[in-house]
Amino acid sequence: MIIPEEAFSEIITELERQPIENLGNRGRSCGKGRSAVFGVVNRRCLSADYSRNCWNRPYLYSLLLEFGKKYVPIPFNAITVNQNYKADKHRDKNNNGNSFLVGFGDYQDGDLSILEGDLSGNWNIKYKPLITDFSKVFHKVEDFTGNRYSLVYYQYENARKDKKNLELPLPSVKLDKSLGKYFFYRGKEKITKKEGLPHPLKGRKNKKKSDIVGIIKDLSGCVITFD
Repeated sequence: MIIPEEAFSEIITELERQPIENLGNRGRSCGKGRSAVFGVVNRRCLSADYSRNCWNRPYLYSLLLEFGKKYVPIPFNAITVNQNYKADKHRDKNNNGNSFLVGFGDYQDGDLSILEGDLSGNWNIKYKPLITDFSKVFHKVEDFTGNRYSLVYYQYENARKDKKNLELPLPSVKLDKSLGKYFFYRGKEKITKKEGLPHPLKGRKNKKKSDIVGIIKDLSGCVITFD
């Protein structure tokens, strides 16, 4: 399967208009560059929920859903967008089952190197999707020049455990014609960039520690201690 270059044009235009966050060294994951997750993510000490990127970048999110509906043959509840992100050797330990990976842009080289298993070797994923279980194989991105983008569609493992707040398949966005803007909805609730999702640590400077712990226990059963 080869995806036509024009299928990525609107996504590239939006990423050039507003690049995603530069993560530098990603800490628990390996690599340098720009990367963002849309859809379901883990929230520290809370149940899995939708990523803030869904309402911070609703138009980009809508483009990713549209692309997924047209070209991605596997079920997914999370989408990672990589922009000039050079991943070092790692496994996608939080993914469940097969992932769909495809590269695009004006880059040269930058193969995906799979370091174990039946698919071991270097893979040119530019416009050529690769579907496999990246939680079971070490892989990395080889050196490249130019602008290298990639999309990864997959099922986030914790979403199977934390279904309380999640609508799957992923909810889309709605265009408010009066404002000319897209907005993300979780069910009937409109989530805005200003408000976001409720979180027990939001506004913590004005809360008592005992109140915050009580809220966290109510939401997830997890207790945070404060030094």
